[in-house]
This record gives sequence, C-alpha cells and structure tokens, in this order.
Amino acid sequence: MAKAILAVDIGGTSIKFAKWTDNQLTQLGSEKTPDNLAAFYQLLVQKKDQLAAQMQVVGVAISSPGAVNKKSGVIEGTSAVPYLHGFPIEPELKKRLALPVSIENDANCAGLAESLMGAGRDADTMISLVIGSGVGGAVIIDHHIWHGAHLFGGEFGYMVMDPEVGATLSNLASPVNQARLFSQEIGRDVSGKEMFELAEKGDSLAQKYVDRIVTALAQAAYNLQNSLDVDKIVLGGAVSANPHLLPLIDAKIDMLQRKVDAPGLHPSVVVGKYRNQANLMGAVLDFCQSRSLAINEIK
Repeated sequence: MAKAILAVDIGGTSIKFAKWTDNQLTQLGSEKTPDNLAAFYQLLVQKKDQLAAQMQVVGVAISSPGAVNKKSGVIEGTSAVPYLHGFPIEPELKKRLALPVSIENDANCAGLAESLMGAGRDADTMISLVIGSGVGGAVIIDHHIWHGAHLFGGEFGYMVMDPEVGATLSNLASPVNQARLFSQEIGRDVSGKEMFELAEKGDSLAQKYVDRIVTALAQAAYNLQNSLDVDKIVLGGAVSANPHLLPLIDAKIDMLQRKVDAPGLHPSVVVGKYRNQANLMGAVLDFCQSRSLAINEIK
C-alpha cells in the first residue's frame, strides 16, 4: 500500500487538508474550523481515517496559528482558534491519531516551503514575509527555521514603523487593513485587490493607500537586509501575485537608498512559489525534517 502524510493547515475560518505522496501534494478540500476542541479532534481523526482507508498514513503534519513550542508540544500565544493554545496539544494529537504528529507555525511553514523547494531553495539564509490580514514571517538559516529565544523569530509584523501613531508593519503593509481604511474614506467596501486595480487605473486616493503598503514593505525589507544580511527576502500571501508589487518595492528601496548617507545593501526581494499551498507544503517538510526523512521517501 502506498504511503502518505496527511497535511493540515489550520485557519481561523477553515482548515485545509492535503496528502503528500510520491513527491506530490494533492489537495483534499477544506472544512469549516470547528468552534471547540472536541469537534476539532473529531474532524482530524475523521480525515485521517478517510485517507487511511486508501493509503498507509505515516504521519500528520500540521500548520497552525500561534507560537508553536516544538520542545513542549504547546501552542503558545493567541490566535483566532483559542482552544488550540496553552496545553500540550501535540502529545494529545499523537494519542488520538495513533500516528507521529508535527506542528509548526503557519508563517514558519510557508518560509520553510520556499526555502527548501521554492523561491529560496538556492539561498542559505532567507527571510519570508507573508502578507495578509497582518504581516507574518520567518527567518530561515541553512534551510532550518530560526525560532528565536522566545519563539518570536520572524514576527516582523510587530516592527514599529511610525511610533508617533503607533503603527506597526502589520498595520501599514496589510492590504486588508489599508483597503478597510480606503473603503471608509470613499464610503463603499473595496477589497485589497480592487484597491490595487483602482490605483493602477490612476485613482489618486487608491494610489495613496497602495503607496503606504509599498513604502512599509520597502522599509522593512531594507532594514531587515541590513540587519540580518540574508541571501533573499521572499514575499508570500495573495498580494504577492500582483505583478506590479515587486517593481514598486524595488523602486521604493532605490529611493530610500538615495535618501540616506550610507545606502547599505539593496535586498534581493523575490515572490514566493507556493502561495496558497505554502503552509501545507511547509508542514510536510517540517514533519520530514524533524524526523530526518527525505521527502521523496514517502511513496
């Protein structure tokens, strides 16, 4: 019987499922995120049993919100799924699923996917910036996640960008947040994608909000490059699919370098490969890496 890893990506509104087998990730659909822990356990056991009826499931790889403590098996911090936090959930899942289980933070999973198999696979050191409703990220050194002393490695969204108004990178660089402010100003709801489209058509107000996003990302990339001196900075999240974003960021970095006395290094900013599959792919890679397995062994 063919072997497979069940990959799970936990989000605030839905949980995605996929299987990894024979060097391929195959989506298995998604389910609404349960509102309690018992239902969450039941859903994961159900999905594992369904896959086990067809293949030999050798483990469950989970991408999760929150600060995952790999030593204790506890998901620390807070998230939109509060029942996941504050107790040894990894051992509990191992017992209920009767399989090896790995759990890693979702942004770290995305970064690991790009480092090992995506846009950063030729980079020994890499930063991942995942842009969505906020800004998450990861620091990858020698193709391994650097968690930091307090599990805050890669939490770039907390960077203070404008101390006078208390604005963080998550505030300023999130298309979701900036589209909300833009919508309030024009009196109708507009998505981040629509706001970018309006800006490209010459809408001056939309351009102001897009420039705020681009400026924040350019400043963050420039400062991170000149703090950590990495090989690449990889952008993820839905906005990274916009073909105009990268040239705008590069141009803004050029402008920043012209304004400062010591221009520093221009970061190599690239767009990620995996986008909406990055968390699932990274969860599988984390599972294999934590067990010293070659990913092509699962077949």
